[in-house]
Amino acid sequence: MPFDNLHQPIPVATQVKPLAYRRDIDGLRAVAVLSVVLYHAGIGAVPGGFVGVDIFFVISGYLISTIIFHDLETGKFSLGRFYERRIRRIQPALVVMALLTAALCAVAFVPMDFKLFAQSVGATVLFSSNIYFYLKSGYFDPLAETKPLLHTWSLAVEEQYYLLFPLLALLLWRHARRHLAGVLAALALASFAFSVWQARAAPTAAFYLPFDRVWELLAGALLASGAVPPARSAALRTLLGCVGLAAMLAAVFLFSPHDVFPGERALLPCLGAALLIHAGQGGSAGANALLSTRPMVFTGRISYSLYLWHWPLIVVAQYVLLRKLRGWEVPLYLALAYVLAWASWKWIEQPWRDAKLIALSRSRIFGVTAGVTAAGIAFAVGIHVMDGMPGRFSPEVQQYAAVAFDTNPMRSRCDSPSRQRLAAGDACTIGAPDAPLSFALLGDSFGDALAAGVDQAARDAGKRGLLLTHSGCFPLAGVRQSDNHSCDGVADATLKLLARHPEIGNVVIAARWTSALLGTRFGQFAQDGWFLRDDETRQTGYAENRQVFQRGMLRTLHALEGRRITVLAYIPEQRYDVPRAMALQRTFGWPRSVELARDEHERRQRDLREAFRRLAQVSPAAFEVIDVGAAMCGDKSCAVARDGVLMYADDNHLSRSGAILMKPLWRRAIAPVIEGGQ
Repeated sequence: MPFDNLHQPIPVATQVKPLAYRRDIDGLRAVAVLSVVLYHAGIGAVPGGFVGVDIFFVISGYLISTIIFHDLETGKFSLGRFYERRIRRIQPALVVMALLTAALCAVAFVPMDFKLFAQSVGATVLFSSNIYFYLKSGYFDPLAETKPLLHTWSLAVEEQYYLLFPLLALLLWRHARRHLAGVLAALALASFAFSVWQARAAPTAAFYLPFDRVWELLAGALLASGAVPPARSAALRTLLGCVGLAAMLAAVFLFSPHDVFPGERALLPCLGAALLIHAGQGGSAGANALLSTRPMVFTGRISYSLYLWHWPLIVVAQYVLLRKLRGWEVPLYLALAYVLAWASWKWIEQPWRDAKLIALSRSRIFGVTAGVTAAGIAFAVGIHVMDGMPGRFSPEVQQYAAVAFDTNPMRSRCDSPSRQRLAAGDACTIGAPDAPLSFALLGDSFGDALAAGVDQAARDAGKRGLLLTHSGCFPLAGVRQSDNHSCDGVADATLKLLARHPEIGNVVIAARWTSALLGTRFGQFAQDGWFLRDDETRQTGYAENRQVFQRGMLRTLHALEGRRITVLAYIPEQRYDVPRAMALQRTFGWPRSVELARDEHERRQRDLREAFRRLAQVSPAAFEVIDVGAAMCGDKSCAVARDGVLMYADDNHLSRSGAILMKPLWRRAIAPVIEGGQ
């Protein structure tokens, strides 16, 4: 986020001019922060509100580069002074937010989530939280709604950038000043091209890592360098400002979280911000005058603190409520975020920025920073070693919360083999280690969650099979998923591996079929999930999604023709994260009931039942569907516990103990192999 109120750019070839405060840039900050806050509050009218971060990057690149170029021009530039100002601007409010958030999380977060929160604190004080959250972005990692410091990824991107940019600027200023703008432009183009490529090849990396975002900061730096000639006509400045505002608002109102991003789509909000900044250099008119109004300026001034506080507030609230905010809760949340932001700005940000009011020497500032960093790392290590401090809760609550750790022990070693591993025949086996291969378990994360139970059933029967699961990737041949391009070709590679094993006569397939068919997730934070595509898809929508599902399933079944095929389906997807909900219920008395109503489960599965019925009529290969839900649900509800065992490790994946408890059902899935052999 942009942090300094020094605005007037200094062209590298002109005389230095005094820096003047610009109200319209504070207004531009307001557009950026409100976009993000309203998007996170679940306001459907701003589906592209996440672009507010990109707008901030442009503003920051402009403001900080202006400061650097001004100090270089006047011979006052000092790395020590630069970093002292950054620390005074960023660290105090960030530390207070992290401390208060830690206190809230210590009360509400179950041990696993508190442990992960502590890890994120360590990453935040090292300004590497973007790298941490990138590394923790796997399919089974907690949702964004359980990560109170997730928003600090953007601060980390900026600080990583500003570790190197001042050195580059100093080097160019001294030795190649005439080429400053050209070098910055070349770096920006290279970063932009990389972002366009990586947004498709590795979208999570493109979102979090700095290489894909550098061009946005450099766009602001180019403005600060004077590389763009000023607009001398008032009419032209007005036009540029209006076009810039329209571009940003178009991105906010028209973009979707399902779009490929950042890549080329980030051009629209970034160029819009750059146009507004450039247009306002000659005075405020048109859109720049609108941004200079008192409410916009006020919001812009508190924008850093508002950005800091808005996310942990909503995360903790939704964590305890086990759902998204709704109704009157949304304006209450927004009002509380504004109050905290104002208090943070007035009593933390402003005093610390005033070196006369808090008169610490530079060495003392750096010493305090080192101490804060050490304390954050110590907190992270300590909570990690103590497994999230389970002693905060009663033994009963601890027992429930611990089930979140009760997952498939083979996951890290066996789940999600690469296409290269599959091509080489490198796959894990389950069951009796000395028996010949006779079956295979295919699937996504649902298959992985069942693996421990299938493994036990096969060991009991003296049988061995291949474990071919890939979390987040549906076992649908020839299908691509809009949300996860790493799944491309995985199902086909899996089926090719199976084709090299004719001795495998029994194939069991388990997946989150409802999400594949309907394109939606289910649970406490239900939302649209993805769309499926194949070579026959001309447009994307829910109707087309179902057609692609059927075609992909038919291709999978056709590839397995000649073997016995068993589909494990209708696994109940619970509304809540079960271990957390049970722990919160015993702690706060909420929610009143954790179990999913049977009729709600049936509504979720209705279209899938019809889809499998139609597939049975047209499939070239016969297959049997085992209704797992029928074995887990009673007349009124789908239980989350049986015989004292919690059946779920989250809101939809069976726990290891739950999967083992269902062992008789998995035995039925491989019964012909167990009873009669090949």
